[in-house]
Amino acid sequence: MKGKYLSVLIAMCGLAASSVGVMVNAAGVFYAPIAESLGTGRGNIAMMITICSIVASMVAMVVPKLIRETNLKLIIIVATVLMAGSTLLYSLCNSLWQLYLLSIIRGFGGGLINFVLITMILNQWFFAKHGVITSIAMAFSGVPGVVLSPIYTSIINSSGWRTAYVAVAASMVLFNLPAILLKFSLRPQTSGLQPYGYEEFQKLREEGNVLHDDRSSAGFSFANPKFILAMIVTIMISIVAAVPQHFPGYATSIGHSAEVGALMLSVSMAFNILSKLGLGILSDKVGVYKSVMIMVCVNIVGILFLLFINTEFTLYAGAGMFAFAFAVGAVGCAMITGHLFGMEYYSTVYPVLSFVGGIANALAATLVGSLYDVTGTYRVNFWLALGCQIILLIAFNLACLIRKKERRSGIEI
Repeated sequence: MKGKYLSVLIAMCGLAASSVGVMVNAAGVFYAPIAESLGTGRGNIAMMITICSIVASMVAMVVPKLIRETNLKLIIIVATVLMAGSTLLYSLCNSLWQLYLLSIIRGFGGGLINFVLITMILNQWFFAKHGVITSIAMAFSGVPGVVLSPIYTSIINSSGWRTAYVAVAASMVLFNLPAILLKFSLRPQTSGLQPYGYEEFQKLREEGNVLHDDRSSAGFSFANPKFILAMIVTIMISIVAAVPQHFPGYATSIGHSAEVGALMLSVSMAFNILSKLGLGILSDKVGVYKSVMIMVCVNIVGILFLLFINTEFTLYAGAGMFAFAFAVGAVGCAMITGHLFGMEYYSTVYPVLSFVGGIANALAATLVGSLYDVTGTYRVNFWLALGCQIILLIAFNLACLIRKKERRSGIEI
């Protein structure tokens, strides 16, 4: 892969790192110090991410209708200004309402360039090795958690959380620079190119090996059982994915140091990257169904580790296995959409599922912190995650059974 294709991939990796990695996945290290500084509960501080995620999910819903070839770069620049500017202003805040107001602006910027835009562009540019390419881009949402969480923690310990937010703002600008500076279009045809792997795709289609659905997206019904089950899957995994943000607080609550908690988050983000890459490779080799099932089962083992064994080593191991939920929530959600509904319905279904998942994740981020404030323990959240994964397994298998019956009945042609 070279030229424009590589430029597109690099740009999308940067957008994923800033809009999800920095904004959400590296946020956990700020909860405790801000709560202590402002004299409030951690659940109230986690509300910042709740607001960001809700607004981002709402904005992402309209991105497919908003984005054009003529305004792509402008939207990326505007998103960068909104995200980095509001984050920089966090450092000047002295009350919750100020933090919440800036979180609205921050979420608006993030919603313009998050996974909905990223997968839309990747779907247009890449036909061959689509699973691997998507997983590489989305894996970069875990990079800030691995690389930057310890740096942010060090800055917080030495200079305070206000100074650390200046570093966060700079990180957002840095990650978005490739998408701003590199030349690429929304569709490869605009640049005089065909999608990567187009020749291979055409050959398969001529041989009759490409399945498609003849119905138009205008005839799609959101009330059909398969979509409802896909929505349940999305909600469940989004709730589970909110728990790792609180690993730093969980570690200190059971008697370990803040450094152990920060390293748990870093390990989690490292496996966030590895699991997303693994899911992309697996899906290209054994299919979406088996790949998702493997990821969910590994996550369940991680939950059991964190619930019942609390040595330093098992905390790291559990945090790593827990991160497989990120793969299902990010890469998996996009692949499940394509698997269950086909690419004809992707632009109709995925923004809605992304919106529902974003809302669920946002509410769960506050719920996890609030449950700790009420119960004094994070263990209740691991039980919640375990229950969600069991429901997810049931809903996902039912949705896949419906898909199989549709194929056998000839709905897919």
